[in-house]
Amino acid sequence: MADDYGYIHSCVVWSRTDASQNEYGEVYSHTDSSQNTECRFYYSNSNSRIIKPDSGQHAVGTPSVMLPGTVTVSQGNTIVSTETGFAHTYTVTATKPVYYLFYNSIHHYECELEVVS
Repeated sequence: MADDYGYIHSCVVWSRTDASQNEYGEVYSHTDSSQNTECRFYYSNSNSRIIKPDSGQHAVGTPSVMLPGTVTVSQGNTIVSTETGFAHTYTVTATKPVYYLFYNSIHHYECELEVVS
């Protein structure tokens, strides 16, 4: 990639789409697709929670990831990481597109994550 936006990690984004339904609208097959991409994991304090262990009160941030604007990502997708400190399987709980300042195109996505395993 010619531009360096601080993507120091990598991950796999998994998405599932309904492939077929019966006459009652029940889904009986899915199509899974994956994208390998560079990213940046971080802890966001926007939805932090407060814990009160014996050592005192602490704010615990939620895991988040920044993905390039070329990636297709939506709420409910699965993100798998093997990066040190972020080696988990996550579910995307919220996605926020961030646009270029004077253009109507997406610069990157900021996604809030929930640890699955």
